[in-house]
Amino acid sequence: MYEKLDRSHGAVRGYEVRDELSEADLEAIVADLEGTIHEEGSVRVLVAMPSVPTPELDALDEDLGFWLEHSDDIEKYAVVGDSTLVEWASSAGDLVSSIDVEHFEADERDDAWAWLEDDD
Repeated sequence: MYEKLDRSHGAVRGYEVRDELSEADLEAIVADLEGTIHEEGSVRVLVAMPSVPTPELDALDEDLGFWLEHSDDIEKYAVVGDSTLVEWASSAGDLVSSIDVEHFEADERDDAWAWLEDDD
C-alpha cells in the first residue's frame, strides 16, 4: 500500500510505501510520475519506507520498466528508512545508475525533502 505525501509539489513527488505494494499501487505511482515528467520535464522522488515493503511479482516488472524508460528524467531520488537493506539498495542504485540517489534515516525525512528541493 502507498500514500502520496502532501508535501509533493511541482517536480518533487513523495510517497510512503508499506507492507505489500500491489501492481495497481505501482501503476498509480508510475502514472503520477509520468504525468509529472510530462508537465515538468523531470522529476525528483522521495520514497519513505517505515518497513521494507513486499512487492507483488507483477509490480516488480512495472517498476523496472519505468526505471529503464525514465532514468534520464529522474534528477534525484531520496530513500528514507532505517532498514539496512534499504540503505544498501540505495547505495547500489546510486552506483549503477545516472540518477543521484541518497539514503536518509527515518528521522531525517525533512533533510530528504530539503535535498530534493535544493537546485544545486
